[in-house]
Amino acid sequence: MNRAAPPAHFFSADLLPWTDRAGRLSWLKLITLIFCLAPIALMTYKGMAGMWSAKPLTALIRETGDWAVRFIALSLLITPLRYASRWNRLILIRRMLGLTALAYTLIHVILYVIDREFALLTILFDLVLRLYLTLGLIATLILIALGITSNSYWIGRLGAAKWNKLHLWTYPAALLSLLHVFLVIRLNGFEASLISGLLVLFAGFRYLRQSPDPAAPLKLLALAILAGLLTAMIEVIFYQLATGVDPMRVLRANLDFSYEIRPSWWVFLLGVTLTAIALIERAWTARTKSRTA
Repeated sequence: MNRAAPPAHFFSADLLPWTDRAGRLSWLKLITLIFCLAPIALMTYKGMAGMWSAKPLTALIRETGDWAVRFIALSLLITPLRYASRWNRLILIRRMLGLTALAYTLIHVILYVIDREFALLTILFDLVLRLYLTLGLIATLILIALGITSNSYWIGRLGAAKWNKLHLWTYPAALLSLLHVFLVIRLNGFEASLISGLLVLFAGFRYLRQSPDPAAPLKLLALAILAGLLTAMIEVIFYQLATGVDPMRVLRANLDFSYEIRPSWWVFLLGVTLTAIALIERAWTARTKSRTA
């Protein structure tokens, strides 16, 4: 967590997205910034090249919403990756990823309002009567609150403990966003199931952080197995509710690698990767200490 002493005013030295707290260029933040802007560049290129469907605005609404959820997941990845690798500089990019998720969310909302031709009364009725829009609105409001308070000024004003509790609301925001997506999609629940599984993995790591050694390899491996199994169950539930497909058919698809690797395996592989990173870091630290001794 960011526990640095807060500045005396709202504007901090790391105001520019490519600088660290001392105002120096950070290559890690610069590369992350380029990555965050890449989807905008890709969508712009597709628009200029005429690669969108017959309803480009609808496609853009879907695309920006998808990227918002992806960046929420990436921001939540930073904490387990940081603890597994003990590379504390990763904390520099967590806020960038979170603010990028907020930016794509706001673009998503603005495009929706444009698509509805600024009919505010109609939009208001939709927000009340359509559950997926209500969930999306609540998630957006949470993300706005988290974005506003995501700087050193608010850490100092709220105190580290209260600030950390406030920003745990990233998980409810992610959950509401995923429910919003699940209610919109009809057939292909691959990516939504994958991100749901990642959310389970990251939330599980938050639980492990209460233990003395949260990045212990055996704990991470057990978490990877559990998260993979729960991901498979999430996928089964979605397809059962959305299409009525036989649950055993979905489960068997998780054991068939001839077509594609299902979300449960990707979640498991990420958990195994975190375990491997933790093992490598511990071996490297032990070797360094033995050489020093």
